[in-house]
Amino acid sequence: MWLTPSSTARRRMVRFLKQRFVPFGPISHTQVYPALARLEQKGLVRYHIVDQQAVRPNKKVYELTEEGRDTLRQWVESPTPLGFFYGDFFLKAYSLWLADPERMMERFREQAKLHQEQLKLYEQALQSRQLAISAESAKADSFELRDMLFQYVIGYERNYLAWCQAMLKYLE
Repeated sequence: MWLTPSSTARRRMVRFLKQRFVPFGPISHTQVYPALARLEQKGLVRYHIVDQQAVRPNKKVYELTEEGRDTLRQWVESPTPLGFFYGDFFLKAYSLWLADPERMMERFREQAKLHQEQLKLYEQALQSRQLAISAESAKADSFELRDMLFQYVIGYERNYLAWCQAMLKYLE
């Protein structure tokens, strides 16, 4: 039996994933369910149906299979090639010589504002995670690992903001 998740269930799942995986970037409904279907077809995850109360539709609860856990472990332990991140704005900055300095100052201010907002979200998420550690001391190791990932993305945002400020000084 194949159940199509309701829009409420999709929103709930995406909200859960966003809370849990904040440092990894945005997650959308269109990514989650097709990925789960592919993983299920490969035998890497399985689900069971949980009956809901009243008018709420039944929900699927997914878990890794043993093969899925082994595949994930192999992927985690495998070498990773050096990666480079060049977002659109970075490429625009590389071509700065073509642009009007005043317009580019506006663009750098916009970028700084966006990254300041993102930094604030990451810092708030990290703080709420650290508060949760005291409530769930048994899971402290997994919290510590996630905290280290948050520290990385917080450092990235701070570095990006410093770069925006340096570019604004250059343009002035």
